Amino acid sequence: MQKLTDYQKLITCIAAFFFAVHTIFSQIPEVTWEKNFEIRASHYFSDVLEMPGGNFILLGAIEKPEDRSFDIWLLECNSQGDTLKTKVFGFPGNDIPMKVIANGENGFLIAYINKPEETESFARLLAVDLAFAELWTAETDQPSSLLRTDITVDQSGQIWWMNTFNNHAGQSVFSLWKLDKEGKKTAEFSFEENTPAAGYAIRTLPDGTLAVSSQIQPPKGKPTVQVIRVDTDGKTLWKTALPQSEKMLTPQCLCCSPDNTLLVGGYVGLCYNPDAPADEQIWDYDYLLTKLDATGKVLWTQNYNREGSEKGTAIAILPDGNIMAAGKCETSFTGTIGPWLLFIDKNGKMVNNQVFKFRFVHDQAARIICTSDGGLLMIGPGFIDTEHRLTGWVKKLKPVL
Repeated sequence: MQKLTDYQKLITCIAAFFFAVHTIFSQIPEVTWEKNFEIRASHYFSDVLEMPGGNFILLGAIEKPEDRSFDIWLLECNSQGDTLKTKVFGFPGNDIPMKVIANGENGFLIAYINKPEETESFARLLAVDLAFAELWTAETDQPSSLLRTDITVDQSGQIWWMNTFNNHAGQSVFSLWKLDKEGKKTAEFSFEENTPAAGYAIRTLPDGTLAVSSQIQPPKGKPTVQVIRVDTDGKTLWKTALPQSEKMLTPQCLCCSPDNTLLVGGYVGLCYNPDAPADEQIWDYDYLLTKLDATGKVLWTQNYNREGSEKGTAIAILPDGNIMAAGKCETSFTGTIGPWLLFIDKNGKMVNNQVFKFRFVHDQAARIICTSDGGLLMIGPGFIDTEHRLTGWVKKLKPVL
């Protein structure tokens, strides 16, 4: 066997050194501050956005004193987590907050699901000004077939609202409503497939077009993830479905990377006893992450797991293209469960991960965003259909080294 020269040995040592340095510094960032609210009522946070001045707008829900239903809760805090203002919006029924976005100088848009007692659920849109005063509301004219709704605003200021309904044949289809700044619907685009399709997330892309992630159920086999890119006239530019497998693929979040690629996060699930009643089935889940280029070509797809069952809920793209992926560890052979944060490089390799201490059953990260100081902000637990008490939390993380 040929021996290494001194030069080759030197190069090998240098490479090993830089690999070690990269491993040391590619850690999950430390928590700089954590916000918890000493509130007796059950409460949670679903979404967050950062304002130009560095303050944060938190969208959540708080339990009503008279029953187990929730009202929409909006609050603003500064960069240190101190509450500046807060407001609860009391509407009849149970409200499930999903998304808050800035609406230019007009304030904010809140997308949520309203579920009147023992009746069908309807998606609603609430517009508030910068002082959290109500401006207008909109509601879909059909009940939602999925407890999911999402919104975005395009470059011309038009609002795009995504929901899933059942068509006349009882098959789920997702629809995009185009609304003006006052909430009036100006156009509607229905994306009917030959098989059931449910919409999960919508984003405005840098070139002004829109991307939508959905779950489709082909005639045979398990459900899979599909991504569609459309223009502002509702025309489909391309659509890509991930290959089917023996597992069920479910999307949860959608982001655009600095290199004009798309990232879809979610989970893959396998049922070990599919013939059992739904409430008795045993499922195993892994974190799903897939990356597509600007033409819809799948660049890579990865599944991440620990020693139990995990789900993906949110992703944040760092300025260098690397990824912070958040979710939860639901079960674990070693008892390590709770909100899960993964540091993944731009090629899909998991560099590091951390499970944070859980506060209650099914605790999870609901959203993670990059912040203007180079760090991250992570919130939880989002909507969880459980009888257990929920406690909302906010974690501010240092920049990734």
